[in-house]
Amino acid sequence: MTRAADIPQERLARNPLITPEGYQRLRAILEHPDAPAWNYEVGDRLQSDDLPAVDAFRQQLGNAPPRFEPEPPDSLTAWVEQQRPRVPLIQEALPEGFDLRRDWAHIPAMTRADLVHRLEDIVPLDADLLRMIVYDTSGVTGHAILVPQHPRAMAQYHPLLEIMLEQYGIRPDFSERVTACLNVGCQVSTVTFATLFSVWRQAGFAKVNLHERVWDRERAQRFFSDTAPLFLTGDPLGFAQMAAWDIECRPAAMISTAVTLAPELRLKLQERYGCPVIDIYSTTESGPIAFSAPDGEGMLAAAPDLYVEIVDNEGRPVKEGEIGEICVSGGRNPYLPLLRYRTGDFGRLAPDQQGRLRLYDLQAREPIAFVDGDGLPVCMVDVARIIREWPLVQHEFSQQADRSCRLVIQPLAGYQVDVDMVREKLEKLFGPAVPVTVELDQHLGDSRPGGKVIPFRSLIP
Repeated sequence: MTRAADIPQERLARNPLITPEGYQRLRAILEHPDAPAWNYEVGDRLQSDDLPAVDAFRQQLGNAPPRFEPEPPDSLTAWVEQQRPRVPLIQEALPEGFDLRRDWAHIPAMTRADLVHRLEDIVPLDADLLRMIVYDTSGVTGHAILVPQHPRAMAQYHPLLEIMLEQYGIRPDFSERVTACLNVGCQVSTVTFATLFSVWRQAGFAKVNLHERVWDRERAQRFFSDTAPLFLTGDPLGFAQMAAWDIECRPAAMISTAVTLAPELRLKLQERYGCPVIDIYSTTESGPIAFSAPDGEGMLAAAPDLYVEIVDNEGRPVKEGEIGEICVSGGRNPYLPLLRYRTGDFGRLAPDQQGRLRLYDLQAREPIAFVDGDGLPVCMVDVARIIREWPLVQHEFSQQADRSCRLVIQPLAGYQVDVDMVREKLEKLFGPAVPVTVELDQHLGDSRPGGKVIPFRSLIP
């Protein structure tokens, strides 16, 4: 039996609330004979005084599902007023005498460029930075950005998942005796790790990678069978590979995120694994925004502390029911207050019969299929991981039907990009049989609406 004294200090630093029973569950995952090669270590970093805030957020979710609000609610305008003296970018956007209620549509929208170039003007001046965790985005919608996060805000993701599962009639029994979830991907290179979640009573978790270069199919089959996760998270490519590897598993649900889930794949997964497949629309900057409704009618808004609106090219709200760019304000990340943040994704909003906010016709990140010289899959995150090593404004990467690849880069002004090194890394990723060309273009996107380009394209079937 594991004792508290047996828990290494390194693990206590990552999981301060870990119990002997939780550590035993974690070791069972880490030391499984068929486990993948773990290459990373993480923990929830939660402290005891974080848990009441998570419980309060869970209560809020149960009592107040997001409603359709044609205008910003009083709670949001009050929150913005609180942020004004603390956040230079918001202070700049709201000059003295600015009436939030009357002039909301005229507030300059925050963009990805603000997070790249002016992050120091977004993090509140009085923020306690001691517990900051910095995430980098995948880069699948453009060049990757750094997003500061707080452990407490990350833990509040868990009640959001609980509410989504509950909408499908699923109420997992979390404890240190179970593996709550496996996160499934399929990339040439990515982090793999195991941890546990204090908010789920020490239940286990692991991120795994179903790619032939890094894990054996039979070993993966046994690992999934033995760990028996209550549910799964992942992206469409990872789930597709899971089905292709014929992995037996009985999850209560599969939760897909990162890129758009095709209806055909969703149906195939539901039939294969006998459980609902829930599609989440989320960004690293905001957290979950909406999830597929159980009745099949669009997506239900997820978080009551996130105000969602649809705007046109000028950042003005469109008429109810019209398609435009999805824009979000608020959130629970104390290091990243969002004020009319343009996500780069598109859709339309409307209330359902109960007045709940729904998102329809979502046009977000499409999964792109690349292949290497041997015909094995290459995830666009693998490509993005190479590209984001350099300071770029944006890029276009395309693969032709003959498997040849072309990358066009717009560097940040004043920065040099080693084109030969970029090409060498891409050639190593795709293999010697795949020709790769890399070009610099300071005017990339100049002829496109809003200057935006499509970062990834593929003609591979």
